[in-house]
Amino acid sequence: MGNCRSARRKSRLFEWLQGDPVNGILMTLAFFSFLIIGRNLKLWQMNKRGKSAQMQAEVEEGKSSLAEEPKTGSVLHRFDARIKFICAIVAVFGAVALTHSEFAVIPIIVCVVLVIFARASLKSYFKRLLYPLSIALVVAVVQLFTGTTVVATIPYLGWHIYSQGIAFAILIFARVLAAASILNLLITITPMETLMDSLSWFRVPSVILDTMMLMYRYISVVSEEKARIYKAQESRCGYTKSVSVVRKLGNYGTVGGMLLVKSFDRALKVGDAMVSRGYTGTSSLFSYSTKKMAKKDIAIGVIVVLAVVALLLADLGII
Repeated sequence: MGNCRSARRKSRLFEWLQGDPVNGILMTLAFFSFLIIGRNLKLWQMNKRGKSAQMQAEVEEGKSSLAEEPKTGSVLHRFDARIKFICAIVAVFGAVALTHSEFAVIPIIVCVVLVIFARASLKSYFKRLLYPLSIALVVAVVQLFTGTTVVATIPYLGWHIYSQGIAFAILIFARVLAAASILNLLITITPMETLMDSLSWFRVPSVILDTMMLMYRYISVVSEEKARIYKAQESRCGYTKSVSVVRKLGNYGTVGGMLLVKSFDRALKVGDAMVSRGYTGTSSLFSYSTKKMAKKDIAIGVIVVLAVVALLLADLGII
């Protein structure tokens, strides 16, 4: 039926040419002209709707970016990344060299105040501190059982807790928390790409920078893969109350083993892809801008370094 209808339309179209050639030609040209015009109008309307939707999305994104503007446009965010890196390294070494835990609390408080001043997310800031805090807590607990003066004994186990171990555990915990807070502040107020560029300015080898950037890039990928495997096991009742502790530990081990295998396979694929695109490791992927450091940033950096030195001298009792 469709073929018969198309044939009839074609015959009618040619009848115009046979009966009255001039009128047939005009009608044919008008038909195709209006067909083209109608199609263009339809495409124009579709493009107009798409542009209006895109503009609306941009407006909404602009509103959200305006709402988040203080997070990315504060003074600390605009501060030169090279100066921030130098100040962070000096502050970390200063925090690790402290001998009194009460002085180690000062960098922690300063970092929290600076995060609030930069209008960054405190939730993300404290969330990043959970992993170093867990490691510091384990090390601090081990130190409780070292020393000479016994202050307590754990029942049924007979393990002695010493006063020297308690003091040293608090000091280690404060040191690790201070150093982690400083580095966490640096990452919070400095984009990773800018930080890598600043390291390139310090003549760090390109292989190290590329490896660091790839590690940073694929941390989220590994986390997503871990979440996917965990959800797959959870959907198969791998972590319900009826499952024993030994079975749960075995499931966690399966997650870890699969992550190692998948990470190794992905590393091989990424390496082959980079080599196939001409990557040799001799040329760096990062090149910092050659603009000079602002005098104001240099002055603030000198003040921060002097403050760290003053803190160390006060910890030693010199001032």
